[in-house]
Amino acid sequence: MSKYSLDDLISWTLGLFAFSVIFSVTAVEAALFLTLLLLLVKKHREQTLSDLLPSLTRHTLFAPWLIYLAVCLITALAAYYPAKALGQLNSDFLKYLCLATLLLALKKEHLPRLSAAYTAGAVIAALVGIAEVVRSIIAGDTDVVRANAFMNAVRYGEVMGIAFTLALSQAILPQKESFRHEGLYYKAAAILLFAAVLLSQTRGAYLGTAAAIIFALAFSRASVKKVFTYGLALLTITAFLAALNPSIRQRFSKATPAPERQVAVQPEVRTYSSVNIRLELWQLGWKMFKAHPVLGVGPDNVKKVFKKFHPDPIGYEETWGSLHNLYIHQAAERGLLGLGTLLLLFAAFFMFALGKFRATASPYALWALCVLPAYYAMNLTEISFQHVHTAFAIFMALAFAAAEKAGSGN
Repeated sequence: MSKYSLDDLISWTLGLFAFSVIFSVTAVEAALFLTLLLLLVKKHREQTLSDLLPSLTRHTLFAPWLIYLAVCLITALAAYYPAKALGQLNSDFLKYLCLATLLLALKKEHLPRLSAAYTAGAVIAALVGIAEVVRSIIAGDTDVVRANAFMNAVRYGEVMGIAFTLALSQAILPQKESFRHEGLYYKAAAILLFAAVLLSQTRGAYLGTAAAIIFALAFSRASVKKVFTYGLALLTITAFLAALNPSIRQRFSKATPAPERQVAVQPEVRTYSSVNIRLELWQLGWKMFKAHPVLGVGPDNVKKVFKKFHPDPIGYEETWGSLHNLYIHQAAERGLLGLGTLLLLFAAFFMFALGKFRATASPYALWALCVLPAYYAMNLTEISFQHVHTAFAIFMALAFAAAEKAGSGN
């Protein structure tokens, strides 16, 4: 007889999922499929396999997802390059598979350990990113590097912001400790993760983290004293890091671009040329949308049709596959139908999280409720919904909120 039960194995694969979502697409997808496989075996042994489909179709998030996937298919079939567009449908379905698996497998008893594992992975990444910046400062580099670990700086900043929101939620709404010094663990994690967000120098992460803090303090009804304490701590960290790394201040202080010849020699000016690149990409997205307002040019077709709509390069690239704004990108690729169903899906996520928070007022539900506005803000400058590191973490937050209220219906 095996030493470990299927429940134990599912708990371990969920732990791997929570820890590795910070680091590795391959590892987190492997953990997801192992969890799903073990869950199916468990249901088969319990003779409850037939209950899985009804439980999914009755879930409040099923209809918005079904509508979203149906529109994805329609816009793919009408795309300039349908084969390319249908490939994106696999990614869209994988997102739903991830959320569905987590909703089915995650139980309330898993939450403390998975929360700690996810935060531990984020803290490791934060420390690596911070160490890179510190090493650059000590070496006297005039071009101080942006914090990043295991991914580019933009994705890193977003990942750190999502993890920071969980640590902040745990600090604001502490529960009975499941392990020694749990409260101190999350407060220390929040400080490190906030520092990593700042040092990533990522505008979207800045916007998202600010939104998360505002929502967390508003919905948790924290006392004036607690709001003042957390606000003062975060402002102090910001001021300290901005003094060490002036390029943090300059992310927003420069209003006009520099001549091209300066861009090549001044790193701080190169940073601000990215604003102009984004503006031009957004204009291109609007042009694509106007040409195909109902169904768009097709999922994952932006790069393929780029030259048709913009023969000249933008910035330092001949063609771009991302318009660096999820909502413009969605409208360009999938038209009004695609943008409408995306907004419907995002609204459903938020209402689901709000309902769970009203029912439990737990730190896990607070995380889901606050990380969603943060994520929506992050997508104003990126297409983060397309990326596993961020999308899977958001689905985990929703599953955390659902598991806290398990037994009262989804």
